[in-house]
Amino acid sequence: MSAGYNILEHTADLGIRAWGATREQAFEQAARGLIDVMGARARMPIVARTVKVEGTDAAAVLVDFLNELIVLHEIEEAGFGRVRVLRVSDSELEAEVEMAPLDGRAGGTTVKAATYHQLEVREGSGRVEADVYLDV
Repeated sequence: MSAGYNILEHTADLGIRAWGATREQAFEQAARGLIDVMGARARMPIVARTVKVEGTDAAAVLVDFLNELIVLHEIEEAGFGRVRVLRVSDSELEAEVEMAPLDGRAGGTTVKAATYHQLEVREGSGRVEADVYLDV
């Protein structure tokens, strides 16, 4: 499989291991994992929004990106359709996120934040893997 994600078990939190051929694919998969954990998948997205974040390295950029999605979900009571990472570097990310209002509460786990606990982005052999843990 060229891109995907798994949920990682942890004593107090939930983790996501995401992978892809590029950073963009791996970060998209991490976003999909987060959205599925939150139960925030929208069936009919109606608004596309550009999300931009900055960080000190690729791992920090991933945490900031996921936290931005959590904030959008909470403040706008929105679910997500397609998430497309347009570009990601060691210090910046730009993504296009499709959103729609949720009817009622999301049916998933409440996520407080993506954390730096055991955070890692690994690159090599034509594959990028990212591990990130969520404070639930």
